[in-house]
Amino acid sequence: MQPRISLFSISLLLTATTAQSDEISAPASITRLEYHSVLTQYQPYREQVLIPWRESNETVAKIGGWRVYAKEARQASVPQTQPDASHGAAHE
Repeated sequence: MQPRISLFSISLLLTATTAQSDEISAPASITRLEYHSVLTQYQPYREQVLIPWRESNETVAKIGGWRVYAKEARQASVPQTQPDASHGAAHE
């Protein structure tokens, strides 16, 4: 029984080696890769003009204070779509 297992193992190994060499020798289609750097639109840091903090606070007060900024942030995070009228109709 031992020689049959050895012959089977050898034949399996030879079959796998032959199939592998066929794959290597077969011409493969070549895909051309393109590279686009994420740094093409990079803009270096520029020093910003600073204004006095009192002037900045007065500008915020004229606009309406922190509540205006909070309202803008809340409106930006809420989706602008209306819910579907048929949604939830089966629950009534």
